[in-house]
Amino acid sequence: MSRTVLADLLRFIAANEQLPRCQERYKGYDRDTLGKLINAAADRVEEAEKAAAEAAAPKGKGGVKVRRASQVEEAARASAEELESAMNDSKAERERKRSERAAAAAREAEAAREEAARPPPRTRLYTDGAARGNPGPAGAGAVILSPEGHVVAKVGKYLGDNTNNFAEYMGLILGLKRARAMGIKELEVFSDSELMVKQLSGEYQVKAENLRPLFDEARTLLAGFADISVRHVPREENEAADEMSNRAIDQRM
Repeated sequence: MSRTVLADLLRFIAANEQLPRCQERYKGYDRDTLGKLINAAADRVEEAEKAAAEAAAPKGKGGVKVRRASQVEEAARASAEELESAMNDSKAERERKRSERAAAAAREAEAAREEAARPPPRTRLYTDGAARGNPGPAGAGAVILSPEGHVVAKVGKYLGDNTNNFAEYMGLILGLKRARAMGIKELEVFSDSELMVKQLSGEYQVKAENLRPLFDEARTLLAGFADISVRHVPREENEAADEMSNRAIDQRM
């Protein structure tokens, strides 16, 4: 095949053929891009033809002609290398995206596993106690929330003159008794009294004599639930129970 015909053939393919198999093989390239690459190859062939013609001019003694016929092959090879390089870049890009999708899928699967392993929400009990003076007018309060976060019970009790720690234990006891009366078996308890929570966990000892009976009663009530936990929370997360304990003082509930 002559060089001119080769360049013309490449341009004809670039202009008229749909190249379905090329598009299937190299999914990162559309029809227009493939056409441009083929046209570029045709340009390289024509450049090689021109260089070969110039090289074929008479040179040296006796009019010996030096013909660099290999330039066409070199141009074709260079075009093929450029095309392969572009295709390889596309493969690398596709591989990168495939890796990213696989990583995203793995993260989603891990999140789904964590969600499945997470225990379902349980009924929550928030308790608090307040004393205006220590000792002073005191009140206990508790609020029970359903697993969906709806308030299902509020209780409060005026305690007369008493200490804040006494009121904290009374708030817990009031809440536990109400939860048991409602038939609740699984419960998460929250209190802003770090002292009481750590005493119930065994981390702190109960040294105050007036708290020992309340501590024992609270432990007995806690043992009556099938599944229960007691956690300390900041005061700002316990506002509903705090409101009930102060209402108990104000209204002498």
